[in-house]
Amino acid sequence: MVAVKHIKRREEIPEGERFVLVTYGEALGTVRDGDGYVFTVPQTAMSELSFTAVVHSAREVAKREKMPFVYACK
Repeated sequence: MVAVKHIKRREEIPEGERFVLVTYGEALGTVRDGDGYVFTVPQTAMSELSFTAVVHSAREVAKREKMPFVYACK
């Protein structure tokens, strides 16, 4: 099972580590970013529920890519 690590800033992800990051942004989306993936969740009403759903999807990507963690930045 892929663990979720809660961080305060993206800079807490170790340099050079492959990663999956879930964070708040302006729009819902996923982008490939260097050594990882960044999932963004819009800051709207019901955002906590949306954030949880996106974390679930991010865990599936991390599992497929054989990454041990999903980083959640709120």
